[in-house]
Amino acid sequence: MNSSFGQDGGTNYWGTQIETSYTYPLKKGWKANGKLSSRIFWVKDGQASEETSKKTPAMDVIRFSLAVAKNHSPFLSYGMGYLIGGEQEFGGEFTRENRLFQQVTFSQLLKGRTRLAQQIRLEERFMENGDKLRLRTKFTYELPLQGSSLDPGEWYLLGEYEILMDLRKKAVRNAFLYDNRFQMNLGRYTNRLKKIEYGLGYYLTTVSQAGTKERFWFVRFALFLN
Repeated sequence: MNSSFGQDGGTNYWGTQIETSYTYPLKKGWKANGKLSSRIFWVKDGQASEETSKKTPAMDVIRFSLAVAKNHSPFLSYGMGYLIGGEQEFGGEFTRENRLFQQVTFSQLLKGRTRLAQQIRLEERFMENGDKLRLRTKFTYELPLQGSSLDPGEWYLLGEYEILMDLRKKAVRNAFLYDNRFQMNLGRYTNRLKKIEYGLGYYLTTVSQAGTKERFWFVRFALFLN
């Protein structure tokens, strides 16, 4: 994510993330997914305009995506999609974005209990302040907390680690590996159609070619429907 308010030594932001998604089965093993997410961050330190931060969030992000995917096997799926949204910094102008993405996901069951997965996604981002191309890879670990498998009414633990890579020319990017993201979530499989997750997240983002970084901390709530 772009930012123009980094400080030497980095800045911390605290906020919330809320998201919901709905998955609908299609023919021949395909499925469609719609997702709506929003993040709001407030500055904690390093703020150039303290009075401004009291009136408006440091960053307000909202995004909606539509995707289609197919399970090629129990261990491999692939898909593509479109995202529309944007972000607003300190109550300023809303920066719009249109995004195309293609992804492939590999997963593996360990001892029939835990699941490891890796998702690789290529994104073409068309933004008002310039187009971008990036690659992101995400690793997830899911552990049922009751019994040997995840059944309706049971809790589970989900950990995520993601690396974002800027594929543009070196002269225009801040860094090749510019964003590290980590989440730890506690979820409950309420019934066969719904899952709810509560969690904590942390982003470490390089926001200048000098290596200045910003840290984003947030509380997360997510609702998944099928």
